[in-house]
Amino acid sequence: AHGWFISRQNPIQSLPDRNKTLQAFGKMDFIATVDIIMNDTAWFSDVVLPEASYLERYDPLLPVDGKAYIRQPVVEPQGEARSALWIYKQLGERLGLGDFFQYEDEEDYIRQQLKPLRVSLEEVKEKGYAKMPEEPKGEITFNTPSGKIEVYSETLKKAGFSPWPTWEEPPAPKEGEFYLLTGKVAQQTQFGTQNNQLLHKYSDEPRLWMNAKVAAQNGLQDGDWVEVVSEVGKVYIPLLATEAIRPDCVYLTPGYGHLSKGLTTAHGVGASDSALHVTYTDPVSDD
Repeated sequence: AHGWFISRQNPIQSLPDRNKTLQAFGKMDFIATVDIIMNDTAWFSDVVLPEASYLERYDPLLPVDGKAYIRQPVVEPQGEARSALWIYKQLGERLGLGDFFQYEDEEDYIRQQLKPLRVSLEEVKEKGYAKMPEEPKGEITFNTPSGKIEVYSETLKKAGFSPWPTWEEPPAPKEGEFYLLTGKVAQQTQFGTQNNQLLHKYSDEPRLWMNAKVAAQNGLQDGDWVEVVSEVGKVYIPLLATEAIRPDCVYLTPGYGHLSKGLTTAHGVGASDSALHVTYTDPVSDD
């Protein structure tokens, strides 16, 4: 691979083994990123195309429970920001691939989506959604050779795996090691909002959760700075000694430890769990 075009993703924060991701970036001839902020991935890119935020743009219709919902702008895009639909079309035309982007602008794109529903864009703007036709009800089928739920899978058998659901004991942490857990918190959205000053004000200080008894056994107290080491990296972060976690686990809130100095509020705050997570691949799905 010689280049990487990245849109609405932040692989430096989201992929495990951040050092490996940074090494991959270093081998690329060219990296372009489409995003609304100068996140870590954008910071290491050659070109950043500023995308309008969700309050400044149209997005394709989103079908949910028999209705197609519209997202429409409430304010004009700031600076040179543009919607992803506009960016993709402009790039496609300049690369000689305009036939793959057969719409004039964002509104025309949505009108084409609405055409089979015989509803105008103006109606959907007013109501917020378009009702989709009911699908004919028939026999439920699944994407399996038999079309049914398969407890015994010939497909897995032919691939050399057990055809029956088989319990496999997960690897247990060794002495002095822990399962590293991560999870979402109510104040932030994934890896993208830590630079918001209001959310930053109301967010808890990022700390490593550890069982209080285990912390005491290791001579650690609440608030101590600790070094956290895995096979692929290490970070430094204050400790939260708590009974709210199992003795064999530690926890880090994701979305911190940003490298981008363009994130003037979030840069250097906390530690990144992606710097510690090891890549494991499921042998069946390759995911």
